[in-house]
Amino acid sequence: MIGRWGDSALSVSVSTSQAAAIDVAPGTAIVRGFAYQADQPVTLPLSVQTSQAPRVDLVVLELDMAAGSVRARVLKGQPAAAPVPPGVRQVQGGVWQYPLAEVTVKRGVTAVQSIRDVRTLHDAGRPPAVQDTAVPSHATPGDLRYYKSASTGAEELHMYAANGGWSIVSALGKARTYTPRLSWNGGSHSAKGRYQWVASNVIQFTANVTNTSGRTWSGTQMSVSLPTKSRGGVWQLVNATLLNNTTGKAHEGMPNYLIGNAYIGGGSTCQPVFQTYTQKAINGGDWWERFPKGATLIISGTYEADYFHEGNG
Repeated sequence: MIGRWGDSALSVSVSTSQAAAIDVAPGTAIVRGFAYQADQPVTLPLSVQTSQAPRVDLVVLELDMAAGSVRARVLKGQPAAAPVPPGVRQVQGGVWQYPLAEVTVKRGVTAVQSIRDVRTLHDAGRPPAVQDTAVPSHATPGDLRYYKSASTGAEELHMYAANGGWSIVSALGKARTYTPRLSWNGGSHSAKGRYQWVASNVIQFTANVTNTSGRTWSGTQMSVSLPTKSRGGVWQLVNATLLNNTTGKAHEGMPNYLIGNAYIGGGSTCQPVFQTYTQKAINGGDWWERFPKGATLIISGTYEADYFHEGNG
């Protein structure tokens, strides 16, 4: 479709002129090199609905290569408790269907319950745009799309791979914020974090956690939550520092800075490790379990996420 996101070009809505029908707004599209143009709304009736389960129809532009024509049509879905839209037909040199919207038809009556926009808009060489990160685009490997999440406003570029489907390849604009969670409830603390997708299934993040309780915590291994779940199956490593130069003269018996790492073993947390400071150097380091009052833990790095739900495989 030709246009910018926010345009009504070829958008789908409940018909204003006919019951049990939808309207496809005027607009222009290029489907496999064939042009489609409508100067007036195109009204398409919905198939009769008698089932007591809802269904999802798919509105498409259909190119018929043999006939050399493109038309708008509705592909009827199957009623189900959790209905899904029908698949598209895309045959090189034959029929090629391009999705516009998913229309949920109410149970027991031929009427629209909701419409989900799945248009892809092309504008003067910019990456094609779609509405939401959950939109199925019936893509082919290598396709690139601009997404803006309807729920969070996040803007991203997604790409479709033959062996993995859609994934974020780059977040756009400002870094997103999140609140790191500390696996310790022994006192008050403040926390803030930022993160950004920097490549397919790869995320960069920074987490700051400050002990504001007025006392030192000790005796329990502490971990910090990640902005999104990590892929398991192999250990990953990011940087960790305990900034301890704000607690007064005694510094709680600890150095101003402790340098270490945070280990990610899969899941939604990382575990900081710092060098031992009270024993001989030969004893090495250990899991973080002492948090001086006023100190700040800083964790920063890049890790492989679990965007594809691979778990610990």
